[in-house]
Order: sequence, then structure tokens, then C-alpha cells
Amino acid sequence: MPKTALVAGGGLAGIAAACALADAGWIVRLVEARRRLGGMVASFPDRTSGGEVDNGEHIAIEACTELYDLAAKLGVADRIRRQASLCIPFIGPDGSRSNLTESAISFLMFRFLSLADRWRVARAIRRIGKMTDAEISHLDSIPCAAWLEDLGQTPASIARFWDYFICPALNEPAERASAALAARVLRDAMGRGPRLARFGLFKAPLGTVFGDPAAAYIALRGGSVQPLATVKKVAIAGGAVKGLEMAGGRLEKADAFVLALPHAELADVFPESAPPLGHSPILNAHLWYDRPVTDLDFFAMVDSRVHWVFNRSKLSEDRAPGQHLSFSVSAAHDWAHRPAAEIASDCDAEIKRRFTAPAVLVRFLVSREHRATFTSAPGTAPLRPGPKTRYPNLFLAGAWTDTGLPATMEGAVRSGRAAASALAASASAT
Repeated sequence: MPKTALVAGGGLAGIAAACALADAGWIVRLVEARRRLGGMVASFPDRTSGGEVDNGEHIAIEACTELYDLAAKLGVADRIRRQASLCIPFIGPDGSRSNLTESAISFLMFRFLSLADRWRVARAIRRIGKMTDAEISHLDSIPCAAWLEDLGQTPASIARFWDYFICPALNEPAERASAALAARVLRDAMGRGPRLARFGLFKAPLGTVFGDPAAAYIALRGGSVQPLATVKKVAIAGGAVKGLEMAGGRLEKADAFVLALPHAELADVFPESAPPLGHSPILNAHLWYDRPVTDLDFFAMVDSRVHWVFNRSKLSEDRAPGQHLSFSVSAAHDWAHRPAAEIASDCDAEIKRRFTAPAVLVRFLVSREHRATFTSAPGTAPLRPGPKTRYPNLFLAGAWTDTGLPATMEGAVRSGRAAASALAASASAT
């Protein structure tokens, strides 16, 4: 008789764990407190357009092998636009532009760094590409900015190059981020060749990408998904978990359990394994213009608090008149509580400095995720637990677990698969 597994939490970690267990022959039930799966990879209704707007921009790169594998498994790989060749446009305050491509010449011609800084950055990338996991693990207690300075990087190169990749990936700038987490991301994304840094951008609203396909995948293998189901407590008896107590008082039983909950929620459900990690916010500003501003898919804004802008009209193949631009602000500690009108005005001003199109801002919408990720600060590695708990039938998953990565989609998927592997191994041993 097949064994049963109960996965609590329907973000990417929970989806990955549930799908892996279903593949291994387990009868899986996935419970999720929200109306649909996806966790932080989410979108919400836009009443004006009648469509959906993403809660924040999520970028995949070719180094995200586990994420792309999950997308292929669920049949949603075509919802991600993957670059055939790397091209990252950087736009200066005066409208000047430099493209970083897979050609070394493009970097040597990068106008926003001095020639000396370009050589320093190139040498650092080569050095990072050769780093071993052991070398990287020793960097956890060091701020990323200090580590980059040890590699010969200047404040200008950190502000105008490194932070454009570190801040979105770690949701903290180099001065507040763990050098170990930054080094692992930079090694995998840049140090092993530019092909692995190619961008993958979602074409469909995020809330529609993974949830329904995951539910269908699980159901096809004999499992089920239950939305609007909140876990309140882990019920333990005889040295093992006997079930999960749900809101309303019922007890959900299974042979084994995976808690794929945000670490803040885990503090209430299963406090002994909840790590004392902080949170970092992400803010996304959506601005709609009466006419096109740019034909670029996305671009970085040099010398701006808003690092990245995405052309949602083009990426989503929206044929409506005007243009929808999405402005992403990572580590938005200083912006998270600002009035939406001020944020939109600042974003609009940055665009008007860089582009000459006489576009008029028609409307705006600001989304805020105050607990978007765990804080990727120095010293966090010892705080992040692995998939196992002291109970043989209870396992943990989430981007906040010990994946070696910051809170990324790739880290979430890896954590889910690690929990499923640990669960299967434990079941085989008993």
C-alpha cells in the first residue's frame, strides 16, 4: 500500500517537495493557507485592466537548473522567456547606454566604470569562478562589501556593477549581505561563463505559472491539493509526528510530513526548528504610460535607487495601448513605508531623465512585500536548519533552510527536493 505524505505550504518549496514525493510513489496531500499555490511567486487582480499584476519581478538565470527542471516537469517552461544570448542594457542618468553581453569586449567598453575598475572586476570574476565550496563557506561571517574590497573592488564598482546583481539575488546590498551567499551566487551565475547568466523572464502573471499545473500534476499521481487550509500546530506522540492540527481543530494524519512554511509561520507551528532569521522587504512599482517609453525588454538604471525596470507590456505581449513598466526595488527598507504617490513620482522622474519619449504617466500601483525574504546578513549560515528534524517523519523545506543560496526561486526548489529525498531515505531505513 502506498505511503502518504502531507506537505504544508504551497510555495515553490512545497510544490517541489510534493511533486518529487509523487514521482517516488507517495500519495501526497498539499495544504496551503492561501487560495492558490505559488507562495511569494504571486500576482493579484488589477481592477482597471481586468488582468493580473505581479507582486514583484522574479528573474531566473540559466544557472537555475532545478527551477527550470521543475518548470519543464509541470509543462510551463514556455511561460519563461529565456535569452538566447546574454544582453543586459545599462542606462545612465543622461540616457547613455552600455550593453553587457557574452563578449568580453562589451565589458571592456562598459562606460559606467573606469577602465581600471573594468579590469579589476574582470579579475575578480575569474577569481570567484575558481572558488570551492569550502572557500566560500568560510566567508559567511564577512560582509560582502568587505570581501569585494579584499578582491580589489572599489566603492564605484560595487555601486555601479556588483550591487546590481547582489542586491536582487540576496535582497540586501553588498554592505549588509553575507559574503558567502554572494560568492556562491556570483560563482554560479558569472564565474563559470556568461551563458549561465542569461536572463529568463516570466511572460505570464506569476500567480498563474506554477499553481494550477502543480495541482494537476499531483492529482494525476493520486494526490490532492487543499487551499485555504492553515496549519496551527504539529501534533506529536510516541516520539513521532502523528498529524498536523489545522485551523478549526481537525487533525490531518499521514505517514510523513513536510513543513514548507515561511520561517516566521514555523515559529508558531513548530518553534523548535524555527530559525531566528530577520526579514528583508521588496517593493514593486507598476507605472502605466499613455505611449511607449522604450522598446527594451528590461534594463538597469545606473545611479538610481531603482536598479531594474521591466517592460511588462512587451514581456507579456500585451497589445493594449500605452506601456506598462515595472520598477523593482530590492532591500526596500527605506522605501517600504513611503506613500505610493511619492514612489511613483520618483520612478517616473528616473524614467524621464533617461528617455526622451513624451509619455504621460496615466496611473500607478505599488505592491509591497514586507517579509519577502529572510535577511541574507553575515552569520546566517549556522541559523539555517537542514531538511531533517529530530522526528523521523517530519522534514523542513523553504528557501530559508540550509541550501547554501539566498532566498531565491532556485533555493526554494532545491530545498523542497532535499526534503523529499530526506523523507524517502528515512522511510526506506525504517
